[in-house]
Amino acid sequence: MIAWNEEKCAGCGICVLYCPVDALKSLGAIEVEADKCNDCLACIDACPEDALEEGK
Repeated sequence: MIAWNEEKCAGCGICVLYCPVDALKSLGAIEVEADKCNDCLACIDACPEDALEEGK
């Protein structure tokens, strides 16, 4: 599961664009749909602010 850090997030939405399974939604906050996420970590690699992390 991917955890979102609100304090680090700049709201750019790059993580949403890079998610290959559409598990991320940007609705003022990043929401992770756990049933869709396959833990590929593409969103973490794409985030320029290091606002996403694995686990939690």
